[in-house]
Amino acid sequence: MRGILLVVALIFAAVFQAFAQSEFKGTVLDKDDGEPVFGAYVFLKDKDGETLKSSVTDFDGSFSLGRPAQKEFYLEISYVGYQTLRKDLTSDSSGNLGEIQLINDGQLMEAFEFEAPVMAGEVKRDTVAFNASAYKTRPEADADELVRKMPGVIIQDGTIQVQGENVEEILVDGRPFFGDNPAAALKNLPAEVIEKIEFLDRIGDEAQLTGFDDGETVKTINIITKKGRRAGRFGKFYAGYGTGQNYMAGGNMNFFNEAQRFTILGLSNNINQQNFSSDEMAGAMANNNNRRGGNDMEVGQLPGITRTNAIGLNFSDEYQEGKLKVSGSYLFNHRDNVLNRNSNREYVLPNDSLQLYREDRNNRQEIESHRFNMRIDYDINEKHGLIIRPRASFDRANSINELVATNLVDNQTPISGSTNTTTSQRENFNFGNSLTYRFRFNKRGRTFSTNIYTGSFNNQNQSDLVAVNQNFINNNLDSLIQFSENTARGFNYNVNFSYTEPLGEKSQLRFNYRVRNNISSTAQQVLRQEPETSFIRLDSILSNNFENTYQTQSAGLGYRFNNEKLRVFANVRYQRADIDSDRTFPNFENTQRDFGNVLPRMVINYSFSDISNLRFDYNTNTNPPAIRQLQDVLDNSNPLQISNGNPNLNQEYSHRIFTRFRRINPETNRSFMVFFFGNLIQDFIGNETFIASEDTFIEGDVLLRQGGQFNRPVNLDNFWTTRTYVSYGFPLSFMKSNLNINSNFRINNRPGIINEQRNDNINTTLGQGFVLSSNISERVDFNISTNANYNMVRSSLQESLNNNFFEQRNRFDLFWNFAGGFFFSNNVNHLMYAGLGEDFDQNIWLWNMDFGFRFPPSRKAEIKLTVFDLLNQNVSINRNVTDVFVEDVRTQVLQQFVMLTFTYNLRRFGGVNMDL
Repeated sequence: MRGILLVVALIFAAVFQAFAQSEFKGTVLDKDDGEPVFGAYVFLKDKDGETLKSSVTDFDGSFSLGRPAQKEFYLEISYVGYQTLRKDLTSDSSGNLGEIQLINDGQLMEAFEFEAPVMAGEVKRDTVAFNASAYKTRPEADADELVRKMPGVIIQDGTIQVQGENVEEILVDGRPFFGDNPAAALKNLPAEVIEKIEFLDRIGDEAQLTGFDDGETVKTINIITKKGRRAGRFGKFYAGYGTGQNYMAGGNMNFFNEAQRFTILGLSNNINQQNFSSDEMAGAMANNNNRRGGNDMEVGQLPGITRTNAIGLNFSDEYQEGKLKVSGSYLFNHRDNVLNRNSNREYVLPNDSLQLYREDRNNRQEIESHRFNMRIDYDINEKHGLIIRPRASFDRANSINELVATNLVDNQTPISGSTNTTTSQRENFNFGNSLTYRFRFNKRGRTFSTNIYTGSFNNQNQSDLVAVNQNFINNNLDSLIQFSENTARGFNYNVNFSYTEPLGEKSQLRFNYRVRNNISSTAQQVLRQEPETSFIRLDSILSNNFENTYQTQSAGLGYRFNNEKLRVFANVRYQRADIDSDRTFPNFENTQRDFGNVLPRMVINYSFSDISNLRFDYNTNTNPPAIRQLQDVLDNSNPLQISNGNPNLNQEYSHRIFTRFRRINPETNRSFMVFFFGNLIQDFIGNETFIASEDTFIEGDVLLRQGGQFNRPVNLDNFWTTRTYVSYGFPLSFMKSNLNINSNFRINNRPGIINEQRNDNINTTLGQGFVLSSNISERVDFNISTNANYNMVRSSLQESLNNNFFEQRNRFDLFWNFAGGFFFSNNVNHLMYAGLGEDFDQNIWLWNMDFGFRFPPSRKAEIKLTVFDLLNQNVSINRNVTDVFVEDVRTQVLQQFVMLTFTYNLRRFGGVNMDL
């Protein structure tokens, strides 16, 4: 790999001739020990204090800054725990600033030692930095336990939120750690190696290379490690066995040698821990159990009970004196899953009538998943820069799904039913690669860049369906035996060209052209066995060959203004989109659509002070229909719920507004944040539902029993959603704890069509919560949280229908090291549901308890006894609200068990064995 990268570098170097650009270079060191200071902020400012240039020091303390046009300015370097340095410079000053020493701020460090609740930190525009030493965690705590104590942070069900926004990326010392799987990254890094935590809005790859901030950001946590912990070996290994033959085993091992880092993870259990992102028992806890993986380096969380075996690898290193940076991750996951689920669904019909749907599902499946990604950053020279990001995934699954479904007029009167079994095998392969290149001209601020993305997928699925369907009104029975084979293939590319031109020291123009093309094809072949003759024939109604091309071209002009307090980005582009779809079997039909849209964008960031700022973001975009939505072929895998595509769908046009005000004072540990999000979609792709009042044939051949549903996607207007979130955090000095109070208000309108009449389901949610986390000592650690939501559902077809419900989640965590190496911990979850109906209203207490001992003298080994679900009340309940129905779902979960676990923590840094 290293040889390939060197060849690539030589090719680029030969094609593009490098011309050195005048700049300032230097190295920042600790005055006391001479060690490099990584992550220090470096600024060049004019006499009024306005930032001209900025940078952050690298691992070796080095930095480089372009030379500004002003004649007089000064250098400023700041870092938590050090005195801020200032040095006057002129345009004639030497570019080699040499070694610059920072003086340790003794008073500040003393404050950390004796007044832990009072912490120091910094706010630099969109970056908030907190010093880890100001937060007390239990011994051997992981990074997630440290991060969740910081202002405005909520970690729940594998999702990490910072001031109401989901974290999408974790960096360790500025470099990716396990791709875009934040929860896995935090769970497998010990808190003791962390010096500082940064929360930032990270700009995209192209903006990083060109310096042109286009407003596209990713909420990111950057973990800065301690200088003495960047070289060594550390990890954790554990194994446990319990009643009911429950078991778990796993661990992680990290090999750090400054820039070179390697991490290996292992996991094996049958208690629902499916990713490297949960506590040992968190995967078994009651929750909605329907969260899907939102990134390439995480598998979707399966509901039910799962046995998992998994391995993860992460690697990063630097070459050519830091010019070439390489990082990559690989995850393997094998799961055996059993799902038992029952659901009650209430359809909204015209004329104040209702229909019920009940479903009992028993599903068994085996899934094998592979995830790989890589990032290569190559700063070839001052003019040329390159970022390459390949990624791939492969999934293989075998499943058997048994389903019993019934349509009812009321709780006692069935209309129609189906009992069916589906056996299926599928394989999915996806590959994508992004290449971003930047060229800097001699004139500062003038750049040319391009981003080229290519991707492909190949999905195959085979299934066998055996079903018995019944009409309870006339007692008619029929059977269905069919064999299906589905193939979906696609290739897409996205090529973007950008040119930036400076208009002065504070502003730039950007000219942009982009072309995208998605080319895909699907083939579905369905064979049906005649019940009387056992003759197998091709069903041309359910079979289909479909080819689709969706191409867009857009050109835009953007403007950026940037000074110390105000940043503005405005952009407008015109987009032309063309859809060309061909159905080639059972007969030929061509559909062509074209769209022209003006897409404006505006991003404003204003800093009122060093600790408070405002962000406003208005964005528009289009979203094409998925190939499955366009494919005009029937799906009768559930004979009571038949669906079809619609080749005449338009693309969606979306308006989004995001506004956030944030005030964070790290010195006092107080934070206040409020944000508003709104989304309006024109030509929203919703559902049209037909509920049969009698046995009906769809497409003249497929029988839909009385009470059954036929669904197809259609374009509808007036889809909108809004959300407001307010958070306030502050310390409680009298009890050495931090309190965070949050409120949220959400309302959304989802349109649909039911039996040719429009229905708007408006769902309103009012929520209130708080989190109290201790900061007492390493011997006593607790967290108390509650979150209550009241939900109101209103239907325009039936305004009198009342589907209001209330849910509340309370949690209490306690760790107590009460005598020597003995410790005791509790995890109590209380879940309350009201308004879901007699069968689903619950008041549940899930209580997990640990008692253990850490072996002296190092206390790196521990043995503990865990009782899961002490009160034996664990259940999983969820409510889903759509445009045509309200559904309550109950899913089987793990029940009470006892487990004995042994854990060993390895710590060896800088040649010193910390286990002794």
